Amino acid sequence: MKIPSTQSSGSFLRSPIILGGLVVVIVALIAMLALGVLTGDNGGGGGSATKTPGTSSPKQTASGDHLTGKAKSTVNVRSDPGNAFQALGVLRKGAEVEIVAKSEDGEWLQIVYPSGSNLRGWVLAESLEVSGDLSTLGVATPENIPVPVAPTSPAVTEPPTTPTPSELTPTPSPTPLAPLPDLVIRGTVIAGGKLVATVTNQGPGQLTSATVVVSVFDLSGTGLLGSGSAGPITLTPGASIDVKTDYDIPTTQTQLLIIVDPQGAIPEADDTNNRWTMAIGGGNVQPTKQPTQQPTP
Repeated sequence: MKIPSTQSSGSFLRSPIILGGLVVVIVALIAMLALGVLTGDNGGGGGSATKTPGTSSPKQTASGDHLTGKAKSTVNVRSDPGNAFQALGVLRKGAEVEIVAKSEDGEWLQIVYPSGSNLRGWVLAESLEVSGDLSTLGVATPENIPVPVAPTSPAVTEPPTTPTPSELTPTPSPTPLAPLPDLVIRGTVIAGGKLVATVTNQGPGQLTSATVVVSVFDLSGTGLLGSGSAGPITLTPGASIDVKTDYDIPTTQTQLLIIVDPQGAIPEADDTNNRWTMAIGGGNVQPTKQPTQQPTP
């Protein structure tokens, strides 16, 4: 077999047809590479990004450091800085957010919303507790048109109501209270060796079907020496009744305190004059002035 000579190979490479074909192939490869660079096709599906309606685009954010913040209270997240813009959702109290920009007046802050996404939302600056310096944030401007706010409905004036018959009826005046009795001790006597107290109703009202109790104490009012009762009785104003006690008259003179109705069971016009003091014993029955304090039986 005959081996081609070196001269034959060189002739092949110098052939105009072969050289032209190589140039065409190289130019085609270069054109394909240039087309791929211009279209930005890196295998991930080229094309422009579609903006979610009602949501600010990340391209709005100006350059600057990102900060973190925490919601002081539950607040609406809006599509752009202003209460007239669409509400995207709610940021709960205590939620932590990433702050990426601020409005021109600094009253609104742009945050990553939902958290961890490429989307953005706006909240009032005063609603966030910010960690960092807000002056380092860039300024982002709104792109959406504010949603018109519906006018407030006019106040509805309720027609006057017609009072019911019960409301027209005047409230009756309270019934005046009936006059009350007032029991006092007018004196004492000795009967059968026992002390007897005379009780008088000096009040304007009548005592009706009540039991009148009289108690005998030592002068200090701490020691109960005897007692007695009468009734149920009725005493008209000015009437009196004798109430015999079981207190034995001593042989020596003793100071006594005598009280009518000691438990305060009978309603009276004056319950501060039910006391009576006296000296008794050794053949003496002598009343004295009433004490200044009511003792406790």
